[in-house]
Amino acid sequence: MKFRLSSFFIWLMIVTLLSGCMSLYTVETNSQTDGTQTTATPFLTATTQPATVTPLPSPTGTSAPLLTQTPLVQKSGFVFLGETIPDGTNLQPGHHFEKTWTIKNDGSSTWEKSFKLVRTASTPVNESLGSPEHIPLAQEVKPGETIEIKVDLVAPQQDGHYTVFYELRDGAGLSVLNSQIWVTITVGNAPVSVAGEYGVSAQILSAYMDHLEFKVDFCMQLPDERQWYPENVLLLVNYQQYAPVASRIDPIGATTANKCFSFSFPVSIASGATYQLSIGKVELPPEVHQSENCARAQTILRAAYPGLDFNCAGPGFWYTHLVLPSGITEEQADQLILDAMSSSIYGPWSLSGMTP
Repeated sequence: MKFRLSSFFIWLMIVTLLSGCMSLYTVETNSQTDGTQTTATPFLTATTQPATVTPLPSPTGTSAPLLTQTPLVQKSGFVFLGETIPDGTNLQPGHHFEKTWTIKNDGSSTWEKSFKLVRTASTPVNESLGSPEHIPLAQEVKPGETIEIKVDLVAPQQDGHYTVFYELRDGAGLSVLNSQIWVTITVGNAPVSVAGEYGVSAQILSAYMDHLEFKVDFCMQLPDERQWYPENVLLLVNYQQYAPVASRIDPIGATTANKCFSFSFPVSIASGATYQLSIGKVELPPEVHQSENCARAQTILRAAYPGLDFNCAGPGFWYTHLVLPSGITEEQADQLILDAMSSSIYGPWSLSGMTP
């Protein structure tokens, strides 16, 4: 039998506790052609900074010493035009592949051959897919020109979700503004990302220091008004990754499809520093309408993984009598079942910004 504490009741407690004391912002949404919705209008938030929104792991974080400095930013135009190996591509363990990004220099200065893509982070931590730390440009790129950047990679032997992040830097090590790109794959019997099918998107509202914690307020446009909540949220700053120590939902929009959240991280960040927030997935509490959720999971997984089967259980237990097909471990099956019962939508989504 499998047992897990009820995240739904935790969600209800958070909304109840905050409903009388938290009023951070209001939100307006506007559709865009690329499906990456949401324009957020802060309310009574003096620290809001504009942020780049890109629909983007199942991140895992590690603690690190407090930070006070990050590299300066070079304000050079960077436009992403296309890629091979789309996000969420499923590969077999050990498969060798080539990832290519097509990038345009939309600024006013040339990207010289000293420019390079720098690997900034990966999820899981320390799994780089065989990527080098630096990928130099094959040629200089004048304003208005495009370039293809290629890297040879290899899928890990272990099933799961994997993402490696990069950003473009000049010869002095300065980051090119809004130049974050990534490769994200699934390996073996990992759930396939379906974020694009639902138009899920995110937008940072503000980021600021509160005592010794760095807080990020953001909103997400979700499929409907149910109790969706972001999971596997990770902060990336100055080559270090941080897991949150606390999170909360703004009760103002908690019962709408556009929900706002505040996540706190155990790090001190100086003014003018760049940061990146990664959201791994969103999901529903599986214990709400549990019998229907379990029946749906049975139908989906029996069709997708012949031989996989289980019985639905009562309150407090997700399933019993698990039957495993060849090639799937109990741990993998457990994740597949809970993802299906939770209607999990995998990203990742990556939000970039600069502290005030």
